[in-house]
Amino acid sequence: MRRLKELYISDLDGTLLNSSGRLSEKSAVIVNSLINNGLNFTIATARSFDSASPLIEKLNLKLPMVLYNGVLVYDPISKVNIHSNFVEADHKEVILNCLLKKGIEPIVFTLDAANHPSAYYRKLNNPNMATYINTRLSQKDRRFQQVENFFKARTENVITIISIGDEKTLLAAKKSIEALLEIQIHFAEDVYYKNAFWLEFTAPKSSKKDGVSFLKNHLSAEKLICFGDNLNDISMFKIADEKFATANARNELKSIATDSIGHCDDHAVARYLQQRLKA
Repeated sequence: MRRLKELYISDLDGTLLNSSGRLSEKSAVIVNSLINNGLNFTIATARSFDSASPLIEKLNLKLPMVLYNGVLVYDPISKVNIHSNFVEADHKEVILNCLLKKGIEPIVFTLDAANHPSAYYRKLNNPNMATYINTRLSQKDRRFQQVENFFKARTENVITIISIGDEKTLLAAKKSIEALLEIQIHFAEDVYYKNAFWLEFTAPKSSKKDGVSFLKNHLSAEKLICFGDNLNDISMFKIADEKFATANARNELKSIATDSIGHCDDHAVARYLQQRLKA
């Protein structure tokens, strides 16, 4: 495989997508034109392929993409996962038991033996969780299945376990579980809904840094340039040769960025790439 001189990787929500969670027509046209002219570009997102693909269907992505914050690396050409890092069986038991004892309803994302994805949940116990799942169901996302218990989830490969709720409750659960296990934990406020927080558990070494590092090595890329806006982008920023935060990014990310670019609503990533590659 030939070495890539530069590999460009962008986060989706709040970065390549606008604040409405959509890819603008202008961004799609610019990025596709650059890809057609040799730009090595892909994405690294907390989303699954099922969730991300309708949003980026206008992009002619040819390189593998980092999904679920680094748990999976998916090749859109061969349509297979070329890298995966699932939650260990004993770890998922500890996580599920701890959450349920605290009255927190999890959503368990899995892949079965045939690599069919599922998202299991028992009940909608708060408005933000209800909004998230009902939105997915309205979009005919077949992964989401309401169950009486998590028996089936326990027999499949667990990608991630998430909970959506208030900050205080989820932080208490985070503290309890990180005292018991050495795993990857993501905690952040939702990009689109105020006062809605996400607590996400994945296997160790399942951050964007890990997924992006795998991809850089897989593609034999010499230089890594990243774009992001939120706390889950910090890890990949730390290994990037150049890293650019959108104007709407968290200050923690801006503080370690090479520079700040425009707002996600102003097609910032696409416009930056266009100007950079013209030079």
